[in-house]
Amino acid sequence: MEIVVVGGGAAGMSAASKTKRVKPSINVTVLEKGKYVSYAECGIPYLLEGIVKTPQELLHYPVEEFTKKRGINVRTGTGVVEIRRKEHSLVLSDGSIMQYDKLILALGAVPKIPEQFASLGIPGIRSLESGEQVRSMLDGSRKVAIVGDGVLGLEIAASLKQSGKSVTLVSRHSEILRLLDSKVGEEFRHDFMSHVDVLLNAGDLSIQKKGEGYMLRSRGYEVPADMVISATGVQPNTGLAEKSGIALHETGAILVNKSMLSSDPDIYAVGDCSTTTNVITGKPDWHPLAQVSNKMGRVAGSNAAGYEAIFPGSLGTVLVKIFDYEIGYTGLNESSARKLGIPARTVFVKAMSRAGYYPGKQPVYLNLVIDTDSGKVIGAQAVSKDGGAWRINTIAAAIQAGMKAEDLYFADLGYSPPFGPVWDPIIIAADIAMK
Repeated sequence: MEIVVVGGGAAGMSAASKTKRVKPSINVTVLEKGKYVSYAECGIPYLLEGIVKTPQELLHYPVEEFTKKRGINVRTGTGVVEIRRKEHSLVLSDGSIMQYDKLILALGAVPKIPEQFASLGIPGIRSLESGEQVRSMLDGSRKVAIVGDGVLGLEIAASLKQSGKSVTLVSRHSEILRLLDSKVGEEFRHDFMSHVDVLLNAGDLSIQKKGEGYMLRSRGYEVPADMVISATGVQPNTGLAEKSGIALHETGAILVNKSMLSSDPDIYAVGDCSTTTNVITGKPDWHPLAQVSNKMGRVAGSNAAGYEAIFPGSLGTVLVKIFDYEIGYTGLNESSARKLGIPARTVFVKAMSRAGYYPGKQPVYLNLVIDTDSGKVIGAQAVSKDGGAWRINTIAAAIQAGMKAEDLYFADLGYSPPFGPVWDPIIIAADIAMK
């Protein structure tokens, strides 16, 4: 039996490894158009900052771990240009043909780079190769402009600022990181803008080459830059699947079921190119995140090998460190819930991260989102310089378990002054939600 995996990122290598683990007799080949497989994409900002010194430090395993120890045939520098579904074959970038019995697509996501940016050679970041390219371009660049105010744009801006660059962040919105509700994100936004120059409401942005650098213009403002980075979002890399007639979701991702099977009974799709089931709504959604991709890969690899597995879905839990802040969100916010027809209300609390008498305490800004019909917790957002991350992970587990506010209030969270007060911000928020 021949199983071919297209894409050597987190999802692809997870799928290939699981297949060989559960059924070693299967021939598994991974085709990766780039030069790296199995790397930490989330570590790229630290490569740009200089915390990570070389791209090789971001590799989870060397290729030999897969080829020699796990028995997987890994072919880097090999892309796929066509899927011939009736013939169960692939046309490779070198013109050769490869047959498959089962195909696993792990095509990832690609940056959304506006046409104007692309024509000027302005890069985006998603793969390790793109991170490597941007890092080399940063050498000799003192002033850097980043276009995009989402998690990636702010994370890169903070990393470059901390590496000594002069950084301007350009946003077409009236505030940055709009996924955070105003109360939760207010202090963070103010602090961020004290470190990084931010140009808001730049919907009319134009960029032109100026000598060896660029000139950005919006609303009468001019921002000179030695280098510009596009951080305007990502999209599923599904052109190959679409061309072959595989069904796509409205998000552009490949539509799969909980077995990771696409509309073709012999083709699975995993990771950033495929849908997941939203745990709250039960409907297809798109969560291009590393932890989700790895689990998807394992499920598809097991199913392709003939051993049934189910991926129950995800919440889209995100954690990020920007300067000293731990920022996280999970599930739905009130606005997104209402758009989906879910009646929701938000409880906001500001409380301390540790006991009042213990050193290092910081404010925790926390939103807890409650389904007003069922009383279930359906979302949360947290911002803090101390303990924001673990609190979001705790609430994410509570949401996935179907807990109500009352259940969360009575959750037996451990207490110790260095880690939290007796009345933790989570418990306070749940208490208010019960009233």
